Amino acid sequence: MIRKLTLEDKENVLSYLYKESTYNIFIIGDIETFGIETDFQRVYGEFNDKHELMSVFLRYQEYAVFYSHLLKFNVDYLTIFKEDPFKYISGKSELLDLIQPYLEGFKQKSMYFCKAESMKVINQEDENIHLLKTTDEASRLYDLLVRIDEFDYSKSDRKDRFIEQKTSDQKMGITLYIEKDGMIVSSVATTAETTQNAMVVAVATHPSYRNQGYASRLMQKLMTIYMIEKKKSLCLFYDNPNAGAIYHKLGFETIGKWDTWSSI
Repeated sequence: MIRKLTLEDKENVLSYLYKESTYNIFIIGDIETFGIETDFQRVYGEFNDKHELMSVFLRYQEYAVFYSHLLKFNVDYLTIFKEDPFKYISGKSELLDLIQPYLEGFKQKSMYFCKAESMKVINQEDENIHLLKTTDEASRLYDLLVRIDEFDYSKSDRKDRFIEQKTSDQKMGITLYIEKDGMIVSSVATTAETTQNAMVVAVATHPSYRNQGYASRLMQKLMTIYMIEKKKSLCLFYDNPNAGAIYHKLGFETIGKWDTWSSI
């Protein structure tokens, strides 16, 4: 049986998801931050005859995430897909492979999934690293990110929307940056922060300032904040082998692959 979850299911679904907390960081983070049901978020669960959870499907704005501890996909979810449509769906690659035949017109992006619980490099104090707090900082960060082709910020996000989200979502993560010559030249951020971990996103350096170690310095600081101060692990995706080599040197280990299918 598949049904929409309610507040009464919150403890049960989080207990299920935390059994594989790394892969479920997005679903856990959204449930812990926003709850089970809002005007922009819904959570569905599949139960067996013993009323045990078998899979979870999260709908957040135009995004969807699917998870199951089993390598199975119940086609009864297709009714929900039709009634509650999405533009993006993500999950473990092996699970998305089962869903892909039903994603007509969607395009695939596959990435490596990494996790770090300890640091291989000890962070040194760096007074040039700043924590983003203000709308002015968010505006200048946007000016950096629109220069990074793979992020597609100029195509998918208006600047005012980006600034609003970056300054209002700080409870879900943080953003660190380095400023040089009057502009932000490198940044790293986290999102989907839970009681155990957080997802690293938007590791970016201005094209004119690359190969100077800025991203590594930011990552070391970020890892210090989370692993030493917050006692949490970090996760990230990568598809660039050069970036992957840097992350591995810092202490990240590849644990699997993650797919996102997009209709746009």
